[in-house]
Amino acid sequence: MRLDYSSVKFDIDLELPSSKSIHNRVLVLNNLYDLGLNIGHPSQSEDSQLMQKLLKSEANVLFCDNAGTVFRFLTAYLCVGSRTVELTGSERMCKRPIGDLVAALKSLGAQIEYINKTGFPPLVIQAGLRKGGHVKVNGNLSSQFISALILIGPKLQGGLTIELEGKISSRPYIDMSVNLMKSLGFKLEFRGNFIYCETDRTELVEKDFNIEADWSAVAFWIQIVAFSKRGRVFINRLRKESVQGDCVLMNWAGSLGVKASYEANGIVLEKSKVPIVNNTEWNFVNYPDLAPSIVVLLSVFKRKAFFKGLESLQIKESDRTAALANELKKCKVIFKEFEQGWLLDASNFELEPETIFETYSDHRMAMALAPLSLLKPIHISNSEVVGKSYPRFWSDLESVKY
Repeated sequence: MRLDYSSVKFDIDLELPSSKSIHNRVLVLNNLYDLGLNIGHPSQSEDSQLMQKLLKSEANVLFCDNAGTVFRFLTAYLCVGSRTVELTGSERMCKRPIGDLVAALKSLGAQIEYINKTGFPPLVIQAGLRKGGHVKVNGNLSSQFISALILIGPKLQGGLTIELEGKISSRPYIDMSVNLMKSLGFKLEFRGNFIYCETDRTELVEKDFNIEADWSAVAFWIQIVAFSKRGRVFINRLRKESVQGDCVLMNWAGSLGVKASYEANGIVLEKSKVPIVNNTEWNFVNYPDLAPSIVVLLSVFKRKAFFKGLESLQIKESDRTAALANELKKCKVIFKEFEQGWLLDASNFELEPETIFETYSDHRMAMALAPLSLLKPIHISNSEVVGKSYPRFWSDLESVKY
């Protein structure tokens, strides 16, 4: 896809897609506990549609494509089900580790077998896990492993205590699972390095549940506004009181060349005249999905910066650290790993017209690179990958022309 939005000035209103992170959790809970929820503003993302389809499927083989959340949540969900299922995915999915989640479930008595390589999909999962207890999980791995256990915790006899060992990464996503379930009447507590899941639940009176807009998608619009000549966007359905950790973007926007403010029912992003500081340090241990956008944004402004907490990017839909290094190299940007993190040196940033950027079949790579089209015309390969989380992204980006 060829993109050209250079020198744009815009003032637009947007409705971002609903959060697939929230929707996928609600779908699992609604099915597992027969909550009878009426879900408003459902996510139209490919991931959420896939989750909904597979939860209803009676097939013996379930194909999760490259949807990490879907695969990990279903791994735990199927253990407490009523049938034996083969769980598989795309070539990339089968290279993404699942061993720590499987080990945790097997320690509780789950029957799971690896079909090919130990520690990786595909899996054969036998139903029958009924008893809870105490399980230990490395807190520095994917938060989705931990959330998968949290979701099934109240289903297990005697409940479940999850002990997180070591440093805890992506904690806001764990908090999301805990707080979301508490809002639905479940009795959970996250204290220190322990998560306590009780079997009791308060019956819900209100059955309507509206999915929040996706805060992680705001990162792309911060880029778009920052790269514009004079841009302003109002984004509807975003609240201060969000269960999504990526709302931290409201605190970060000012240092990224964007003025951000809350209004009734949403937020406003406006181009700022405040200069972006050089040699900043960023820690993405709790916000890994925001890293590609911030790295590309700082590159455009020819900044040097240091990043920590990028370890989990290597097991996403692509190896995002390697992907960023490869694609930004096309703009004379150095992005390389050191012992304690990653160094960005974009002092020689230069974007050639008609540059072709690869997406590595990764939705966030596509959307993080797309705002470069506000500088010069570029090409994005395999552009349809945005459907994974933000199906309307290209039509929303097109609206900045008007």
